Amino acid sequence: MDLANEYLKHSTGIQYVVITSLLNEFENDVSKMKGTVMDIGCGPGNNTKNLILPKISNDAVIVGFDISKNMVDSARILNSDEKRLTFEQMSIETTELPSEYIERFDHGISFFCLHWIADLKCAFENIFKMLKPGGTFLSQHILLFNGYNGYLKLSENSKYREYLKDARRFITPLYFSKDPRGTLIKILQEVGFQVLHCSVREKITGYKSQNDRKELFEAVNPFVTRMPDDVKNDFMDNLIQETFKEETVLFRKNDNPLEEDKIFDLYKLIMLHIKKPCVP
Repeated sequence: MDLANEYLKHSTGIQYVVITSLLNEFENDVSKMKGTVMDIGCGPGNNTKNLILPKISNDAVIVGFDISKNMVDSARILNSDEKRLTFEQMSIETTELPSEYIERFDHGISFFCLHWIADLKCAFENIFKMLKPGGTFLSQHILLFNGYNGYLKLSENSKYREYLKDARRFITPLYFSKDPRGTLIKILQEVGFQVLHCSVREKITGYKSQNDRKELFEAVNPFVTRMPDDVKNDFMDNLIQETFKEETVLFRKNDNPLEEDKIFDLYKLIMLHIKKPCVP
């Protein structure tokens, strides 16, 4: 989650498809986003610039936020030619929200980010405070990812325990809920949001090769930067083997016996569109 170059290499897959699809689905609402728009979890800003910016109002500007300094630094360099974009480092889970962010934003967007959040209520309380009355927020994040069970299983292995002792911190709490949609709606309503839309979606993504899949799982892995190379390589091999045990990993036999089987991952995503009421 901190490897900007690796992230960029793999962000044209399922992310591109999902973000493009949702922006098109909510095109009427997105096109009306004017003023200052926040993008929570902007990463290196490639999707902010290439997918989100063209869809919002032509006179709107975007402030991208990311917890990773490396991501923010990369976003500033890669998007230095776009005057409608700025990037700032911040955790949306902060308990000390800077006063200059309060009611600064007319609207907000977040894609492939909020599944990293352990305290969803804290995050949405901050988003609520950052939005102006009447402001809307469009978001999607992962509910089911085929690495989650592997994280939990390998965190019990003595070889990896010290690197994965906070494994649950990097798995969305909604994953452990029997009713994730209902749980999220309850949080949003408690914070004060009007829930315009909330749904669970399924998506299937394939890969150029099984090694390409492994590289993606490493690029979004929060633990590997803590590990020496020999441990990291062993861990990734074992993580991939654990994912193969999931029912949501699909294989298709290749007609050519000299080529590897095709592999696909089924994801579950949670999609929401919320609004801060004009009157408290």
